[in-house]
Amino acid sequence: MTTTAPDSVLSTAECIRLLRSVPVGRMVFTENAVPALRPVTFATVGGEVVIPTDDESFARFDGELLAFEAGDIDLITRIGWSVTAMGHATYVASADAVARFHHRNAVPWSIHPGDRHLIIDMEYVSGRHVTLIRRDGDTR
Repeated sequence: MTTTAPDSVLSTAECIRLLRSVPVGRMVFTENAVPALRPVTFATVGGEVVIPTDDESFARFDGELLAFEAGDIDLITRIGWSVTAMGHATYVASADAVARFHHRNAVPWSIHPGDRHLIIDMEYVSGRHVTLIRRDGDTR
């Protein structure tokens, strides 16, 4: 953890570095005109979020503007971070298209490894350091 002030804004470079430090995030999309959120495994490669999927329904996100969030908060110190990225998604369903991730040791965790991935181009990235205050009597 860095020594910057609590609740401070993160630089783009720091946001990307922190995204690379965790394997699970949340993909945010619209479903039936309602915001929806889905936990996903991912890897950050360059300026892209790479999400493996064995779910062919992810093809519907091809070309769509999606949001993605990941973060981490230490349960003892209650200090952490949150990063949000937004960008257009590309659905990839061929081994050749995803081969570039495998040689960089950037393969995301996957229950069913395969050739299908959703790739979000990080067109906008923002993040913050987060400090959660513990109130008297709060034992969580």
